[in-house]
Amino acid sequence: MNLMRLRLRPVSPWRTPWQADTVSGLLCWMCARVEGPERLRDEVIDPMLAGEPPFVFSDAFPGDLLPVPVAVKAGTYAPEELRVVKRARWLTPASFERVRCGECLGVAELVYDDLIVPAVQTRNTLGRLTDTTGGPGALFTLPELVLDPSAAVLEGANHLSIYVRVARAFAERLLELLDALSQHGFGADASVGKGQFTFPEGYPVLEPVAALDAPLPGTDAVISLSTFQPGPADPVDGYWEAFVKSGKLGPDLGLADVRKNPLIMLRPGACFRSDTTRRVLGRAIPASQLLPAQARSELSRRDVTVIHPAFGLGVPARLDWRAAL
Repeated sequence: MNLMRLRLRPVSPWRTPWQADTVSGLLCWMCARVEGPERLRDEVIDPMLAGEPPFVFSDAFPGDLLPVPVAVKAGTYAPEELRVVKRARWLTPASFERVRCGECLGVAELVYDDLIVPAVQTRNTLGRLTDTTGGPGALFTLPELVLDPSAAVLEGANHLSIYVRVARAFAERLLELLDALSQHGFGADASVGKGQFTFPEGYPVLEPVAALDAPLPGTDAVISLSTFQPGPADPVDGYWEAFVKSGKLGPDLGLADVRKNPLIMLRPGACFRSDTTRRVLGRAIPASQLLPAQARSELSRRDVTVIHPAFGLGVPARLDWRAAL
């Protein structure tokens, strides 16, 4: 599974963060719609449950930037530098490669600009009986996200970058599913124009990025580029940032309650000691750990298999662990 890069150009705000597990889940949903649930189960879900996913995504990153490895934030800094280090989210490709090769960074190399910025859209409530707008106080706002290409560090880049490992036999189908997703839109409120995106002209849709994946002499770590949940066989010694994610099932299942159980996930940049060249982390979370009992029972009665693809895309590294002690 070679490492590839996918560029996406947003053409509207989006409401759902571009996280790896969400992208994977929407591709599964699109596969069920386009190719049928049986093919999804046989060629995607069952391999994922067996620990052999046909594709693994990173999160989407602004322009050409990459996430700050958490081991960098765990280093020793002067008190006046801590605020910058805490806020830092991105690195240029050159700085990320220096970290991957075990070099120390200066604080000036950490990018803390808000490149994906919040926005809001104001809406009006509609009466269910009259289908007319409400009176005073009926307005409400919904949060959105947009890319800010005017930031100097982006140098005018108006695209997001997603990295993916994909089995050679699945690559063509992955492109077809991504094209189908681009016609539908990404995430919440796609039906009203949110999450719309295209593929920038002048670039291959899937571009090999062998340099980011090149093995290093003395490799002793793996850096995750994804929002993911570690699996039982994953390394446990390292640095990471965790958060609780409350997800929802797709709209096609016909359930009254589409909420998933809260999941503890790790953010991109998690670093783990590893004496092997790991390329894939995480696991597929089965329905038994994902859904409330009533939803599991209803889906089982209809012979519907549901998972949460929580895999992490890893790149090899030789980290300066001493700087992070």
